[in-house]
Amino acid sequence: MAGKIFINYRRDDSIGVAGRLYDRLAQSFGRDELFMDVDHIPAGVDFVAHLNSQVAACNIILVVIGPRWLEAKDENGGRRLDNQDDFVTIEIATALARNIRVIPVLVDGARMPKAGELPDPLKPLARRQAVEVRQLHFGRDAEALLERVNEALDSEFGWQRPRRLRAAVGMAVITVLVLIGWSSYALFRHTLERNVQQAELKWEQERKAAEAEANRKAEQAEQQRLAALKAEEEERQAKVAAEAEAKRKADEAERQRLAAVKAEQERQARAAAEAEAKRKAEEAGKAFEQGFAAFNAHDYDRAIYDYNEAIRLDPNNARAIFYRGAAYGNKDDLDRAIADFNEAIRLDPNHARAFYNRGLAYGKKGDNARAIADYDESIRLDPKYALAFNNRGFVYSKKGEYARAITDYDEAIRLDPNNALAFVNRGIAYGRKGDTDRAIADFNEAIRLDPKNSSAFNDRGLGYAKKGDYNRAIANFDEAIRLNPKSALTFCNRGNAKLKIKNNAGARVDIAKAQELDASVCRPL
Repeated sequence: MAGKIFINYRRDDSIGVAGRLYDRLAQSFGRDELFMDVDHIPAGVDFVAHLNSQVAACNIILVVIGPRWLEAKDENGGRRLDNQDDFVTIEIATALARNIRVIPVLVDGARMPKAGELPDPLKPLARRQAVEVRQLHFGRDAEALLERVNEALDSEFGWQRPRRLRAAVGMAVITVLVLIGWSSYALFRHTLERNVQQAELKWEQERKAAEAEANRKAEQAEQQRLAALKAEEEERQAKVAAEAEAKRKADEAERQRLAAVKAEQERQARAAAEAEAKRKAEEAGKAFEQGFAAFNAHDYDRAIYDYNEAIRLDPNNARAIFYRGAAYGNKDDLDRAIADFNEAIRLDPNHARAFYNRGLAYGKKGDNARAIADYDESIRLDPKYALAFNNRGFVYSKKGEYARAITDYDEAIRLDPNNALAFVNRGIAYGRKGDTDRAIADFNEAIRLDPKNSSAFNDRGLGYAKKGDYNRAIANFDEAIRLNPKSALTFCNRGNAKLKIKNNAGARVDIAKAQELDASVCRPL
């Protein structure tokens, strides 16, 4: 019987048992038929190619599997079976790839590894029938292994038996020669050789047929194996694809569910926020209207209270902040008024009235430069804002810039021809410039537009007094006092006019009344 046997083992897992198996196999087959160690790979030779050639020269490979065979680690901590340079893995993979008979030998209680535990090139090993060799029953188990090896070798080399038969025939020839003698040897030999040749021809034909059938079966088995591997791979890929698709669909469904939940939560939050905003807006609007009513009734404290509530409900309510500033301004709480106008302008930088009212507050504080700057911005935002022109003219008049003041009053009157206050202010500017006639003309127009304007009557009286027409002056002061009995300045002016016409008694009465109302506006006689 011919055929080499390759013993594949891992030293740190099963060297002891592998050595005993080697010795037992050597007794039956001879050491020349065994191959066990690959320590002496020639220098400069590709060790993978060398191992492939060694395995290829064998007919059977015994894979000795010990308890630590599956999980043995390399120097990097990785599993040796997964290392492409591992000798054990290379030898087994080569044998499986070449369809060499592979017999797993389980030692020291090791179990047969499953396909899922093996790298791809070694997975077919899981389908090989294993033989168990136990330390306590080594002799008996080794004999069982020898039987399996002999069976495998017989299967591989059954075609060589004709040579044995030929030897048997030779023995038969010798026996016959002894029986019939050498005299008949030539004839018998010729006949026997012809029969042997015919037998050998028949055996050769049978050998070739057996070999062809074995090759066919091997090729068929290999095709079936490859088909099974392909089917297994296709099934695995289909399973992976199906699992991936199922996971994708599940993930997409979960994403859609979470998106729907989030959208619903956001919708509910928006609805709640909108409802709350609407409620606050309604309450803020109600508080603002209450404050506006109180403002028009000159109840500025109540107006400020209501505006505070509107602003609490809506901190960005520029309108409520503006009117609260106006209420503070009417109470002469100028710093708070300016603070509110600042906030109203921050919330609405195009709020012309906020600039105008802040200019009024700065004017009352005597900060003429800031007042003019705010009136400038108010006019820029609203070029038709007559009150802004009028009040800027008033500040210029306070500064003694009467020409500028008159220009602003002209524009205020052009924009609002019924603005009695603008006519009064322009008349005062003309009077201070010494143009008494234009001053009186403006006071006349102011009185025509507003017959109850006590300031217009008082200022026209001053104009007539400058012209020396004291009787007309006194008549205008009389009307001014009738319209505003608490004007200390008008009583003082009338008293001075009466002095000019020698009505000293009347003058004393008027000046005394002026002193009574405001001692700072008139010196006592």
